[in-house]
Amino acid sequence: AAILESRKDLIVVGVTGSFGKTGTKNYLYRMLSQKYNTLVTPGNFNTTLGVIRTVREHLRPTHKVFIVEMGAKQTGDIQEICELVHPSMGIVTAVGKMHLETFKTFENIQRTKFELVRSLGAGGFAAVNLDSAGIASWMGQENYEAEVSTYGVSAPEAAARAENISYSASGTSFDIVLPDGNRIPVRTRVVGACNILNILGAAMVASRLGVTPSQIRLACAALEPVEHRLSISSNGLYTVVDDAYNANPE
Repeated sequence: AAILESRKDLIVVGVTGSFGKTGTKNYLYRMLSQKYNTLVTPGNFNTTLGVIRTVREHLRPTHKVFIVEMGAKQTGDIQEICELVHPSMGIVTAVGKMHLETFKTFENIQRTKFELVRSLGAGGFAAVNLDSAGIASWMGQENYEAEVSTYGVSAPEAAARAENISYSASGTSFDIVLPDGNRIPVRTRVVGACNILNILGAAMVASRLGVTPSQIRLACAALEPVEHRLSISSNGLYTVVDDAYNANPE
């Protein structure tokens, strides 16, 4: 807490969701690194202790942005991380039926994931995935001081969208259409509609932080699939689609 208190200039971005956190975090890191010296919580360091270790072991005076993945197994977990790092921006990737043994109800999961949005305060900005039914049904349940904007592939009312989507064995191409009307044609080696959503959420925050369309395009071209999350490999005879980490039924 003392280290972070001494870094009033540090921009902190929180990323949470029932799934899609790690991909979105990594894609956002690629985009923001085009403009800023950026630190990101490594691997699955998405608990309070993981964030503390990242700050103590990796945060340097030269870092300008800190991307914090935020996981939760019970109500209050996201709020606890937010009270430590004080994010000014956030992304909610999805809300699904995860960890019900500790959350007890789906509404508790929704409320907990939106603890990130609630913590941002006036002047903050949150991007939320409107394609997620758990997010769409929660919108309007609470009032937030921060600006909340939406992204989606199939939700026509989303502020940021993906259009002209084309899939191939070597990757995905599509247009990112941002709320300001900017259209960014991108090509990436990652596949799957879920990853288009992750890229959209990351692009919204990156654009708000001054990353240019050309820089976003360059970052997308360099994206790598996250290991065991829709990563594809081939030995010439067989093609392996490895999605072994993803356990969410959605």
